Parts: sequence; structure tokens; C-alpha cells
Amino acid sequence: MHSLNWSSPRLPRNARFAVLSAVAAGGMLLAMVQPAAAQLVDRTHQHMVATIPNQEVCGVTPVTVTVDIINNSQERLAHSGFPLFKDTGRGTFTWTNPVTGKSVSNFFAGVSDKDLTVVNNGDGTITLRTAVTGVPEKLILSNGKTVTMDVGRVVFVSVINYNGTPTDTSDDVTISESIESISGPHPDLQSDGALFCQVVVAALT
Repeated sequence: MHSLNWSSPRLPRNARFAVLSAVAAGGMLLAMVQPAAAQLVDRTHQHMVATIPNQEVCGVTPVTVTVDIINNSQERLAHSGFPLFKDTGRGTFTWTNPVTGKSVSNFFAGVSDKDLTVVNNGDGTITLRTAVTGVPEKLILSNGKTVTMDVGRVVFVSVINYNGTPTDTSDDVTISESIESISGPHPDLQSDGALFCQVVVAALT
């Protein structure tokens, strides 16, 4: 149950994006669980540094990607059997065009995902609400100039087919995604990623 990411493809909950609420509707009882009731399953701290050549971003290729990320992850297990995820941290992705020597970076910091509620819909799917808080995207040119920045809080709602395996998120399939609320300016998110590519292509070519 991991959150949506501004500058990369939307990921299922096993890759980066849960808590349960209870509703009785149509004669179907849905169990209610609050985050405080969840059992801690795993906690990790990672500092990831990597340089990856011959990549593609927004149609520009080849591009060298440099990654420097600090991430703190937490997984809890609700009484319903569904895992609840929270990730916090900060980091920078830098894309460099080896042909032109030009580069652009994306800095991010804050809560990259925090599962708020998950409702078991009783039909093999769950409805997941996940919050992203902080600075999920800040695009910076090589001269240090900030071109655009998303900042604030966004709550996403996803309907996910968990394929009968509540604790195994590797086989989850996202059926639909929507935005419940937005606080603060999020120009790239509201452009559905078009602004990101517009900035990156101009910066690298």
C-alpha cells in the first residue's frame, strides 16, 4: 500500500503505497482498525547511493541517473491482516545528458507515503487512502535555480485487487486511483506529470 510518486510511474502498494475503517453496507460487515491498533512488523533505515548509465527520461536518451536517497520505512499489521506502510526521508535524483553535459535534479523530502485508511470491500478489493506530505518534487537546474516545486499534502484514494493475499503485496493490482484532497501548490501533480517532462527535456537538450 504505497503511495503515488510524482516523477515516476504509479506504483502498486508493494513498491511504495493503508489502515482499516469499518462500514456495514448492503448487509456486508467490514472490520474497522485504527493505526494505533496495528502491530509493528518491520522497520528499516536505508541510505541508497547509485549511478546508473544509459537510461531514458521523458524521451531523452541516453541519460545517466545519479541517486542519493535516505529512506525510513515502517510496516504494521492491522488486525484485519492488511499491512500498513509509512515511508519518510529525503533524497535527490539527478539526470545528466552525457552528450550535452546538461543536468537537472529532483529533490524531495517529507512523508512520501502514510497509509491512512483501508476498507476491505468484501469483493477481493480494498479501498486505500494514502497521504503524501512535504516536498515530493522540487526540480532544480544545474545552476541551482528552482524551476518548479510541489509542496503541501495530498491524499490519494486507490482501489486495489489484493488477489486473496492480504499480506503479500507483490501480486496487488491497482484498479483505479483518484485524488481526495490537495493542500498547497502542486503544479506538476495537477498537470499529470506533463510539467515534469517539459522542464526535464528543456534542461537536458
